Amino acid sequence: MRADLGRRSVLAAAGAAVPLLAAGCKGVGGLGALPRPQPDVAVLRGAISTEQLLIARYRSALAADPGLRGPLGPVLGQHLAHLAALRSRLIGPAATPRPRPPSPPPPAAGPAGLAGTLAGLAAAEQAAAGALVSRLAAASPSLAQLLASISASEASHAALLRMHRSAR
Repeated sequence: MRADLGRRSVLAAAGAAVPLLAAGCKGVGGLGALPRPQPDVAVLRGAISTEQLLIARYRSALAADPGLRGPLGPVLGQHLAHLAALRSRLIGPAATPRPRPPSPPPPAAGPAGLAGTLAGLAAAEQAAAGALVSRLAAASPSLAQLLASISASEASHAALLRMHRSAR
């Protein structure tokens, strides 16, 4: 009989505990509202999207003309480093979807197309540098420093591309 009584006691205690646990456990909602993202998150996402678009443009240009690997390869490498630096500052759940950048326009073919490709890349670099500068006011001081550095790099890329275009 004692074993029977013990089993009944355990079942009764478990039955009484379920409503108590259910009432006390509110899941994630019990912790309060999720914090709002800091302004730097939006700035970072915009900068990341800009870098992704530039990387896509460079990859498209290199796919169209592998002979450009010499002048464009190092610049593409710098953009990949910029993207890694920006992503390293974006802290959040691993499941956060990354915005997909718009597709770059296809590069034109031929010698005239090469000049057009370089001009298009230079314009994209200049636009990206301007976009980063426009985000500085909304960024924290340390992020603003990174964005200013990347912006200066992109402005120098634009100058390099214009110089390379005129040399051809």
